[in-house]
Amino acid sequence: MRAANAPVRRGRAARPTPEAPDKAAVQALPGRLVRIDEAVVHDLSHELGNYFHKLFYWTDYIKSGATDDGSGRCPGEMLEDVVHRMQGFLNVALEYFQPAELRCVPVSGADVAASLESVLRGAAGDAPVEVQCEADARAARLEIDPARLSTGLRLAARLVSGPACGALRANVRTAERRDRPVLEIELSAERPGEPDARPSHRVVEWAVAGRMVELHGGELSTNEERGGGAGCRLTLPLAS
Repeated sequence: MRAANAPVRRGRAARPTPEAPDKAAVQALPGRLVRIDEAVVHDLSHELGNYFHKLFYWTDYIKSGATDDGSGRCPGEMLEDVVHRMQGFLNVALEYFQPAELRCVPVSGADVAASLESVLRGAAGDAPVEVQCEADARAARLEIDPARLSTGLRLAARLVSGPACGALRANVRTAERRDRPVLEIELSAERPGEPDARPSHRVVEWAVAGRMVELHGGELSTNEERGGGAGCRLTLPLAS
């Protein structure tokens, strides 16, 4: 029997009357808009529904007294695994809704390339990693928020590499996009297998990665193939 279907008694408690907000304080609050894609919200809701379904399933399984579902792991471990994966997903998804205030610092293109290589090695496991950074890109100057950009790069690298990645490559160069100079990063991977996450899960993570790049005034585009390879391209505006 589902725990979620059990009747719940609700009592009515007197609600305190809210005090009128201080008008001056309200006017002093800055307004910040966050662009929200309805498709991303839909996929996020779908993923949360899947996680809650699994939580209810394993909760009921444990309450039934069963100890073995044939997987070789105890139900308590399975429940704990779902909780940890759901927490990780929420930590990423919430980044999409935060109107982040960037804390930018001046860096060079060489600094970005070095950070990118570290991120790629963490995502590729034992697979070879190759980062090529052109001379003019190494000397380029940018203003970035290291924490926000690292989040975007880490997600992009993990999504591109996938399971059993054969090789992970990055090309860093300068380019002109919409009449402005940018640092362009192109990621590509040899990926013999299918993605290691459900499509809706990947939509949310790609959206967060794109948001981290957009906050810097850049753009992110993806190219995923069904087996054989995957890639993405992102741009970051150069400092004026």
